[in-house]
This record gives sequence, C-alpha cells and structure tokens, in this order.
Amino acid sequence: MFENILPDLGIVFVKGLVAGGASLALQAVAPRTLRALKRFRARRFARKASQEEQAATRQRIERMPWRWRRLRQ
Repeated sequence: MFENILPDLGIVFVKGLVAGGASLALQAVAPRTLRALKRFRARRFARKASQEEQAATRQRIERMPWRWRRLRQ
C-alpha cells in the first residue's frame, strides 16, 4: 500500500524544501537588490544631469565675450 505513496511523498517533500529555500533566499536578497537598483538609478541620473549642466556651462562660456572667457578659464 505504501509502496506507491512513499516515492511521491518523498518527491513532494524535496520540492517543498527546494521551494522553501528559494523563497527564504529571495526574501533575504530582495531588499539589498532593490537598494542597489535605487542607488544605481540615482547615480545614473545624477551623472546625466551633471553632463547636461557641464554642456550648458560650456555653451554659456562660448557665448561670452572673449575677455570674460579668459577670466573664466
């Protein structure tokens, strides 16, 4: 009677252990991953804004009279 049930029960038990372990691992890693993603996005957009600001400053300097440009550099 148990010959048919025990192998299936063993497979279900092992699947449950694997799924439980994976769930615990995700719960441990997810906050760090989200924090790292937020940090990456913040740095990326800050770098982009900085580059745009530098380009705008360069354009302003190029529009200045030559005497003022010498003082800026």
